Amino acid sequence: MLKAILRTAVGVVLGLIVGLLIILAVEGVGHTIFPPPPGVNLTDPAQLDTAMAMIPTPAKFAVLLAWFLGTLGGASAANLIAGRRAWAGRIVALIVLALSIFNMASIHHPVWMAGGALAAILFGGFVADRAFGRRR
Repeated sequence: MLKAILRTAVGVVLGLIVGLLIILAVEGVGHTIFPPPPGVNLTDPAQLDTAMAMIPTPAKFAVLLAWFLGTLGGASAANLIAGRRAWAGRIVALIVLALSIFNMASIHHPVWMAGGALAAILFGGFVADRAFGRRR
């Protein structure tokens, strides 16, 4: 029992690291393709709100893609490391969802993007759960 709990905990931690690295990589590619507007200080929340209105729609879809792929990769890794225990991946998906909610509360995103984030993250977790969350 203790071994299963430890394996699940390690799976969650490593899955979260994998997921966040994937998100950073995909968002980095998105920022390379669609750089922020010139002169915007990315550390100033007020300027980020202004920049969000000027960012093209494909760049916003790139962020949703990053959240989907990060959740899928992180939850899959967590499930596999935890011995195909689905709870590990579900916890990773919920943490990514919580972080995206925090992000959207800190920087004003369009409403459609909030719904898209919810769908993308939950779908990524669902796919990881179906693929790697059950013993076969």
